[in-house]
Amino acid sequence: MPREYVLTMTAANRSGILSAVTRAMSELEGDLRELSQTVVRGYFTMIFSAEFPDTLDAEVIRSHIEDTCRPFGIEVGLKCPATDGTPVPTTDDTVVHTLRIGGDNRQGVLQEISSAISVHNADIVGMRAIRTRQNAGFEMVMKIAVPRDYDITQLAQSIAGLACDGEITVDVTDVA
Repeated sequence: MPREYVLTMTAANRSGILSAVTRAMSELEGDLRELSQTVVRGYFTMIFSAEFPDTLDAEVIRSHIEDTCRPFGIEVGLKCPATDGTPVPTTDDTVVHTLRIGGDNRQGVLQEISSAISVHNADIVGMRAIRTRQNAGFEMVMKIAVPRDYDITQLAQSIAGLACDGEITVDVTDVA
């Protein structure tokens, strides 16, 4: 039976990193389950879940990926949710929405937004944010998981209400 691992990787961004990672996975008979990858300020970052044959030791997996990706200087972290006590979340009772949030940038605005989300018992399952307009504004896209019977407009109104001296807009899209 395959064993699932969650791997994290960081390196200065260069063309070919994903190709090297997936080649190493293929050589280990790994099966990709879920992946999130981005480049932030010139650094490639990736976190993914993959299943590998249970006959492979975690250190063999990590070492092989690092060796294959050595030309890229990739740092690899590896976790095994089944053995480190991390609960595997279920998504049957939640629905994911996309929140597009933008407005005037000020210190603490992300903390206020994330606190409002937390108060509503919503879970941020994905996020991308940048500063805009010569650092005077911000834009972010969040994937938010909420209980199926939750009215997401309450959360959107709560976030929009954070606009003290500036402006914050929130647009909600249901994810199919």
